[in-house]
Amino acid sequence: MANNDRIPDPAEAATKLFGSILREGKTLADEVSGNAKAVAKSALGNLDVVSRDEFDAQSTVLARTRARVEQLESEIEALVAKLDELERSAR
Repeated sequence: MANNDRIPDPAEAATKLFGSILREGKTLADEVSGNAKAVAKSALGNLDVVSRDEFDAQSTVLARTRARVEQLESEIEALVAKLDELERSAR
């Protein structure tokens, strides 16, 4: 038997095979990850969302508006009470 016709080393063959599988797996994982990111970005782009700054600004406006509504409700209650009192005293 000639030196060129040596029997392949199973460990070497397994190492090459596993190396190839790992490279292919990494390539596949990178591709899947890239596709998943693109799909997620597209899906988020289709949603009706606002930035955090805009959300915080609107929350502040809402809090001020709510406080003003509560103040106006109190004023209306006071005016209604005063009107009732005037109606009673007019009788």
